Amino acid sequence: MIHPRANTIQPAWVRRVRDSLRVRGYYYEPGFCTDAGDAVSVLAAAKLLGHLYIPSGTNPNRPVILTQPSSSAPDWRPFDRRASIGWHNDFSTRPARPVLSLSLIRRGDPDVQNGGAWRVASVTDVLAELRRSPEGWRLVSDLTRRAEPFGYRDAGGWRPFRLVIRVYEGAVNRGLRFYGRALEEGAWLHFGRVPERTSELIARIEEAADSVGEVLRASTGALLIVDNRLSLHDRLRQQVDGPESQRRQAWLCFVGRLHEPL
Repeated sequence: MIHPRANTIQPAWVRRVRDSLRVRGYYYEPGFCTDAGDAVSVLAAAKLLGHLYIPSGTNPNRPVILTQPSSSAPDWRPFDRRASIGWHNDFSTRPARPVLSLSLIRRGDPDVQNGGAWRVASVTDVLAELRRSPEGWRLVSDLTRRAEPFGYRDAGGWRPFRLVIRVYEGAVNRGLRFYGRALEEGAWLHFGRVPERTSELIARIEEAADSVGEVLRASTGALLIVDNRLSLHDRLRQQVDGPESQRRQAWLCFVGRLHEPL
């Protein structure tokens, strides 16, 4: 078990995480923590990597979200709903969004096979997959230059963002801002409908992610760290019925800015 509170392993753990984020866009540690009952471990891990991002409605001294799967969860809490979330990176409708998202499984899904499992895909691999066809080349080039409307109908507003982005000044175009739902609803808010082009670009990106992504078990004590520019992720179908004490739970926290750029 690797525990970030142990001073002797902190530098090695941070290097391992950063190397994985730089190469793949995500880091996975299935046996990160033997006691995930509280958020201490995931907050400690986040602080080793950067400065905490404080989502609205959370305690600034303990900025974590504990998922609560439920059959009555609203659309704006997709992490609590039964259905998979779909390929995305977090806070895609926000101009300033956290660089990293961390998820520590407090309690695994009752379906111990793939219930509530994570899907992850490197953006580098997704863009390479898209570029395998002339149409994909043109799409990536277009998304590098052209902004698309992102938004949510229940929020009532949209913002234009480019999907293919530079990770930092002078970098090659290898970052991605994406969430199919936010693109569909942003298009509806902007155009009054979802244009065929919007549906097509969502389908192509999701198909590419399906081709290159992998499934990671989200068992108790597992940790996933994703870079919200360099990877896409998803949470597969989870159980929302039965005793609450047996449903999947995860601690979510976020890093707004890294101590050092990747």
